[in-house]
Amino acid sequence: MAESQGFVIQNTMDEIIDGLYVGSSMAETDKEKLKSCSITHILTVASHYPPTHPEDFIYKSISIDDLPEENIIQYFPECNAFISDVLSVGGRILIHCMAGQSRSAAVTVAFIMQRDKLSLEDALQMVKEKRPQIYPNSGFLDQLELYYDLGYQVSANKPLYRRFLISHSAEHFKEYGSIEQVAAGADPSVHKGLPVQRLVRCKKCRRALVTETNILDHQAGAGQIAFSYKKRNSNGMDTPHAFPQNRACSSLFVEPMEWMDGVNEGLLENKIICPKCLAKLGAYNWAGAQCSCGKWITPSFQIHRNRVDEVRQR
Repeated sequence: MAESQGFVIQNTMDEIIDGLYVGSSMAETDKEKLKSCSITHILTVASHYPPTHPEDFIYKSISIDDLPEENIIQYFPECNAFISDVLSVGGRILIHCMAGQSRSAAVTVAFIMQRDKLSLEDALQMVKEKRPQIYPNSGFLDQLELYYDLGYQVSANKPLYRRFLISHSAEHFKEYGSIEQVAAGADPSVHKGLPVQRLVRCKKCRRALVTETNILDHQAGAGQIAFSYKKRNSNGMDTPHAFPQNRACSSLFVEPMEWMDGVNEGLLENKIICPKCLAKLGAYNWAGAQCSCGKWITPSFQIHRNRVDEVRQR
């Protein structure tokens, strides 16, 4: 930072690692500064922000607001690939948002986490040493923690990421009354290669329905629970990667599944029917439903235990 007439002026851009700069919108508009730093590429992480110098630099734009509920993790793989390609050929890149504090910082931290296989805390500290004013919002920090838990691989094949997407869809429903996107669990009857220790089957026709990774864990009792993707639960305990169900409950609460009618069409509630014999298994509702133990589950994809068999496999 520099001082001018008693005021502290924050740098518009700072070099974090060799060839990678983080900055504000002022940095993106300062052509002279960009040229002096030999910038060749600009990654814009801001909402509806048009390039200022499209003839002078190669741009990539991610349109996203600086809000905790925004899904920024979905962009980490393509941003990482873009940054890696630039740096691998000796290019120099500016990553910017509006203030150069939240969105651009989150993308930069994600890149460094993946490149150096670092935790969120270590990567964040590394960036802060070069640009102290960075401050990703709380939702972005949660998603960066999730990124670490996912092993830096953003894929709907991973249960934790599906739970994040389900949680994101539930928040969208609360705000707008509609479902934006659904991350449905893989149908174990179709995807035969799934590693399975516990299988839930229709009691009438024995068709495979869900595995242990599709089941939502909750403790019996009053209160409310939602799909959780965070590393720690409300009690501070580590959230397991397999999700055992409380045996005292008369229902299983599961993820939305590929075979459920209406899930991919955005229906807000519907019956859950066995896709083979059409036996009624339960119901789902994005507004939630109450378990027999008193817990309110949001969203609720509820399968009655007396309609299915649970099989443990070696």
